Amino acid sequence: MSCSEPKVRSAAAERARRAGFVLPFVVVATAIVAILALAAISTVWRGYRAARLAANGVRAQFAADEGVALQLDAWPAESLASVAPGTTISTRVTTAVGDSVRVRITRTQPLIAWLTADVILGPLGTPGLVRRHVTRVLSLDPPALPIVGALTAIAAVHGQDPTTIDGRDRADATDACGALRDTVSRMPIASTALVDSPAGTWTGPSASLTLVDTATVRAAFDQGWISVLARSPVRTSDSMPQRLAPLPGWHALLLDGTTVSVQSRSRWRGLLAVRGDLVVTGSLDVEGVLVVRGRLDARGAVLRVRGALLVASVGNRDVELGDQTRVQYDRCAVQMALATIAVPRTRPFSLWYSPQH
Repeated sequence: MSCSEPKVRSAAAERARRAGFVLPFVVVATAIVAILALAAISTVWRGYRAARLAANGVRAQFAADEGVALQLDAWPAESLASVAPGTTISTRVTTAVGDSVRVRITRTQPLIAWLTADVILGPLGTPGLVRRHVTRVLSLDPPALPIVGALTAIAAVHGQDPTTIDGRDRADATDACGALRDTVSRMPIASTALVDSPAGTWTGPSASLTLVDTATVRAAFDQGWISVLARSPVRTSDSMPQRLAPLPGWHALLLDGTTVSVQSRSRWRGLLAVRGDLVVTGSLDVEGVLVVRGRLDARGAVLRVRGALLVASVGNRDVELGDQTRVQYDRCAVQMALATIAVPRTRPFSLWYSPQH
């Protein structure tokens, strides 16, 4: 055996020893690199997840607002008059990109509603569902009729004892808005003058308002009358007497005729407008608002209005009331009647991404 053989074995052993010493460091380094790579991948995935959630959240928010806008665009002609306060209407609309939105309309007051839109999105690439709940307060814009008192007449009012005009707003159990609603009273009569027929038999309410600037009141009436004409269903009246049958709910009706006569017992709930003169010789009960553009003659008839009575008296003719005329102001009935032709108010309603925000 040569002397070089131990040297060879010694060198091989040294290389093996060194290899065994380096191997743990290689394993540790490989593990560290793997951990760093896994951390980087996890960070990227979390960032992607957050970005997708944020993007889908914005998409859901836009979908909810678009659903509310679509509901406003398809607002029914009868507005909210077909439902009682406190009622919720639920519908479903589809946006332009195909997202489904559940829209609920809750009538909280005669002229105010809450719109809520719910969206649940689970598109591809999103690790979970995205939900958005949007609430908007919607005000309805009724015609700006100059209702100053329980009876507003742009003319002189002739009354017979015991004609009763009461401007106190009272809530009771039969009130459409509930017995606990807020009350706001008005003047009993706002007119150019009060006349007792025959003289000395009727003094009228002690608190009344004399209309001095009739031009301003008439201009306001003419402006509001345009909306009444445009939004109310029309019934053409001929020389035959009219009869109004009671209908469920609140409705608007425009009687179009030079002279409208009511002889038999009639009832109406909502807004009743007369384009010409109104002559009542029978019985007429109105819960809501009675608007007469021409002359009103209720002598010898039963006329009861719970809400408000507005007479423009085009032609400067006086208002003739009988001894069985009773007008009781009711703010809830007035608002419920005006809601039959009210439309959504564009302002202050706005979407969350509107430029003014």
